[in-house]
Amino acid sequence: MAFSQAQIVSLLLLPFVWTACAATKSSDGLAMTPTIYYKPTIQNNKTSCSSSSLRDLLSPDGYTLVTMCEADYKECLMQGSCFVEENETRTSYNYHSTKDGVARFIKVDLTKCPYGYGVRSSCLDPYFSAAADLKFHSPGDVIFIPRLVGAVMPTGEVHDGFIVIRDSGGGITGESRFDFFTGFLDHKQKANTLARLGFGDPKNLIEYRKATNGESVLARERRNYPGLKKSLMRED
Repeated sequence: MAFSQAQIVSLLLLPFVWTACAATKSSDGLAMTPTIYYKPTIQNNKTSCSSSSLRDLLSPDGYTLVTMCEADYKECLMQGSCFVEENETRTSYNYHSTKDGVARFIKVDLTKCPYGYGVRSSCLDPYFSAAADLKFHSPGDVIFIPRLVGAVMPTGEVHDGFIVIRDSGGGITGESRFDFFTGFLDHKQKANTLARLGFGDPKNLIEYRKATNGESVLARERRNYPGLKKSLMRED
C-alpha cells in the first residue's frame, strides 16, 4: 500500500518520485498522474544507528514485531510493506492499519502473497497492478494504458496494457491518480520498465482509459485476481 505526502508527514515521511518523459492526453480526455512504489528489502543492522534513532514496527495489538533504524522504518512505512533480513532469516511485513496515530503492521505469508497485500487481501501483482482512490475506483477495476502495450517487464512478460486496481493509499486522491507497484525494483533501477517509461514522475500526463466490462473480466482472469499468477509464486 502506498502512502500520501500528507499522510506520511503525519506518520513520518514524504514519498519520492522519478523524472522521465511526458505524454499528452488521450482522445477521450483521460490523462493520469502516475507514481511508483515497490517492496524494499531491509538489512536490519541496528548498530548502524544510535539507540535514539531506533523504531519499533508494531502489530495491530501494539506488540513489537521488529526494531530497526528510523531510516529503514520510514522506508517500510512509505512503501507500505518490506522484507526485513535479520539473523539469517527474512520476514515480510505489510501495513495493516493506523491506531492512535501509529502505523501497525502484520507478517505476510510469502507462499500466498510474496509481494505483499493490497486491499481486501488481494495479492500485489508487480507491473500489472496499481493503487487508486477508492472513492472513484473499486478493487478489481481495470484500466488500459496504451504506453504499456508491448513493453517487456523484468519478469519477461510482455505487457498487454491492462492494470488491475488492487491497492489504495491515503495520498492517492482523484479519479486519474494512480500509484504503480513494481515488485522488488525501485524507481532508480534500470531494469524497472515502468520507471523507464515515465510512470515514476507525477509531472507526466500518461493517457489511459477505463477498460470495458468484457476487457476487465479477461484481465482479471489473466492475472488471477485477487490471487497471483502461478508463474509469479515463489518461496523465500
